[in-house]
Amino acid sequence: MKAPTITLAIGMMAVAAPLATPLAAQHGATAADIAASVDSVAARIVSAGVSPAIGVAVVMDGRIIYEKAHGWADVTNRIPADDHTLWYVASTSKSYTGFGVSLLATRGALSFDEPIGKLLPGVRWPAYVDPATLTLARFLSHTHYMNDAAVVQSAAFTGAIPEARWPDLIRYAPSQGNRDLVYSNFGYNVAAMVIDRLRPEGWRRYLEDNVYRPAGLAETYTHLSGLDPKRIAHAHGMNDDGSWVTRRFEKTDRTMNSAGGHVATLRDLARWTIVQMDGGKIDGKQVFPPEAVSLAHRLIARHTVEASRHFGPFNREGWGAGWDLGAYRGEPMVSRFGGYSSIRSHLSFLPARHIGVVAQVTGTGASAASDIVATLAYDLDAGRPGARAAASAKLDSMVAALPTLRARIAAAEAQRRARQVPLQHPLDAFAGSYFNEAYGTLEFVVQGGALAYRWGVLDGPAEVFDASKDQLRIEIADSGSVVGFTFDGSEPAKAITWQGVTFTRRQ
Repeated sequence: MKAPTITLAIGMMAVAAPLATPLAAQHGATAADIAASVDSVAARIVSAGVSPAIGVAVVMDGRIIYEKAHGWADVTNRIPADDHTLWYVASTSKSYTGFGVSLLATRGALSFDEPIGKLLPGVRWPAYVDPATLTLARFLSHTHYMNDAAVVQSAAFTGAIPEARWPDLIRYAPSQGNRDLVYSNFGYNVAAMVIDRLRPEGWRRYLEDNVYRPAGLAETYTHLSGLDPKRIAHAHGMNDDGSWVTRRFEKTDRTMNSAGGHVATLRDLARWTIVQMDGGKIDGKQVFPPEAVSLAHRLIARHTVEASRHFGPFNREGWGAGWDLGAYRGEPMVSRFGGYSSIRSHLSFLPARHIGVVAQVTGTGASAASDIVATLAYDLDAGRPGARAAASAKLDSMVAALPTLRARIAAAEAQRRARQVPLQHPLDAFAGSYFNEAYGTLEFVVQGGALAYRWGVLDGPAEVFDASKDQLRIEIADSGSVVGFTFDGSEPAKAITWQGVTFTRRQ
């Protein structure tokens, strides 16, 4: 067994010291005051129509001081959000995977500085990659400089390529083209491959036994099968009149991946925040080695793109193992956010103040609401004058922007309807199965006099985008994507192009 390796570097950059967590902190407001203020703002976020649902938990000094869900997990079917609601955390999942790798490092099973070629023997890498010098740390910090949309597309969206084959897709990754820290899911999909290589039970079971169970996370899941679908907080879209409508939750077991694939209750998310903030301690017990927590929170790489150094009201210095490291109003902050469709996940804490916030929100245009409740809690804790007034003003701005949001949605819908003109070829000429080795099979079929698509676990209508160019529009995670068809002077179509990727017709 290797000796644990705790220090690491990328190039000549030394890592930052671990963030200190005091045993006690001075608070500028009482727990009761913070809870009451956060509750008031969260309730108004729903009542004012900013979001159909928000779930918030605030933790302080090792305990949960506030935990409540407001609104509807499924507004169309009138299913309320409550203590049992399971919230999809999207890229907040990276915090679990990164910490799982940190645990392995402190146990001597691997080193962050270990070459990825040694950790993943047998993988075919692109010609421009030297797996003997590219370290695991580079994948954890998004500085691998690879653009692997193939793995990410199957892992996060389509599930068209089975997970066991994802290592085979790495060889298709083009170069990123620069040496910037560029955030993506790929590094944490690779991290799971490393866990799979070292642990015969696989990354999911490893996290269940070594991360969730010790922390008392009884309702944190990397699967959806077997769970009551009524417990899931769905994505929601906005109608022209400002009312909310439930969107289909497109995730399945095949797309619940290590970079974005967990559902959890607010209580579990709050406990996860506590155990990270308290150096591996919860319920008075040391459940994780402090050095594992410290390692996960150490800076591996700094942001190189100015726009990435800011996220709403928060500053971000760079990346640790699964965590964003930065500051809020000059105070050190550890955080991990996520988004999918209209779902937004926020998990953050201020180690020096010993306070953290979980905020889950759904609804088109509602993501900033999670930041409002988090900054309110932090500003109250710091004793900043006008904290409540500032949060109210931010919420007022979101409410005032709702008519503009509705108008923009209505205009986009009108534009989509205007595009629905006859195509240059019969529908049967578009129908067929189109294959790409890295992305799987994208199929178009005629149903009820219209075109529809199937791609792995996804399916839905295929609308006209530009009839003159033989382009259709499909929707993935509430985002439109254009597919172009190549006819070459004959029918049916010979190939399709999606985001620069060519799929050829299968006979």
